[in-house]
Amino acid sequence: MPFRTIWEERGIKWEFYGHVTSAEIEKANETFFSDPRSEKAKYQIVHTLETEGVEWRPMEMVEITMNDVQASRSGMQLKLAYIADNERIREKIEKYVAMSKNLNSEWQFKGFRDEVSAREWISAG
Repeated sequence: MPFRTIWEERGIKWEFYGHVTSAEIEKANETFFSDPRSEKAKYQIVHTLETEGVEWRPMEMVEITMNDVQASRSGMQLKLAYIADNERIREKIEKYVAMSKNLNSEWQFKGFRDEVSAREWISAG
């Protein structure tokens, strides 16, 4: 499985590496929502600097987006910081973000090229 899950005091960090598939993205999402710690989480960090490629099919992206938007509407307030320097990977994540915003997600999203900047944004309120 090409990702590591790291629970932190106020959120979760996923480190994706190698070639990532839709199934693995879905598994990461399930890991978050099935854990009671998700109820108190304030952020998600999606770290992709070690990722070579992402196979995220449109239908699976829609399903994950719908699940996340539903969570945002049920009161879960999160900041989602994604860290990517590969333009193709960035584009895939930005499609997810655009879909989420179009569906009026209440989460906040922002992309970064390094983890320090992502954590500064998360801490800024």
